[in-house]
Amino acid sequence: MAALVAIVSLGVPGWPQVPESSAIVKGELHSDTPVYLPDYWVELEDVSHSRETHRVEVQFDGTFQLRDIRNGEYALRVTTLNGEPVHQELVTVGSQTGPLTVRLPAFHKQPAAPGTISVTQLRHPPARKAIQAVVSAQQFSASGQPEKAAEELEKAIRISPEYAEAYNNLAVQHIRLGHFEEARGEFARAIAIAGPNALLLSNLAYAQRRLERLPEAIASARAALRLDSGSAQAHLILGSILALDPRTRAESIPHLERAAETLPSARTMLENVRNAR
Repeated sequence: MAALVAIVSLGVPGWPQVPESSAIVKGELHSDTPVYLPDYWVELEDVSHSRETHRVEVQFDGTFQLRDIRNGEYALRVTTLNGEPVHQELVTVGSQTGPLTVRLPAFHKQPAAPGTISVTQLRHPPARKAIQAVVSAQQFSASGQPEKAAEELEKAIRISPEYAEAYNNLAVQHIRLGHFEEARGEFARAIAIAGPNALLLSNLAYAQRRLERLPEAIASARAALRLDSGSAQAHLILGSILALDPRTRAESIPHLERAAETLPSARTMLENVRNAR
């Protein structure tokens, strides 16, 4: 199921009009095993003579979107941030192209987020029906039905109250629905069960940021970095908050520079902050 990445935008300019011969390709990345989805890129390479390639990072909820894609046949590839190939398939882009659902193979080596399995998780593994409810939630999420996905995840939690991943995934659906207070509570519950790790703390910081609880968000992001100093997501959320205050704007730049090494969205933010200074 999708894991959340803390991406905070300083502003998105208006998109130019897309020509009739072009399309907006939307999709969602899924995995049957726990992975950190923002650790992946999606590429579309035109298989015609032009060999044109379009590339985009996967977002916090597993979604991706590529614009101005000409109609035709493309090789869709999923790679890690380091360029390691993970999945490839052929897709057709046209005016009637619907959202793509891309499922990662279960056998490839996953980029692992730092963290350990808590004693609580070892003592209370999720029941089979709870896991089935999470799988059902994935299907609803892939079809653009976050409300039903949330219902299935709530069912999973009722069956297995110590199912940390279900709480995290439920929080992601709340983020999609704009229910940031609920998301904050679910992330906190996941941390209470699984123990603190950089991923969950970054997710919590994102929800706190959207609720304008800036001191709490800063504290969560700093805690994430104490556990994993290389967490691009924690650097991004912390840098984005520090950049809001002229008194801490200079401090934000090293964090945004670290995040910009792997997150293109951080590069745009970093440029905006430097221009503001």
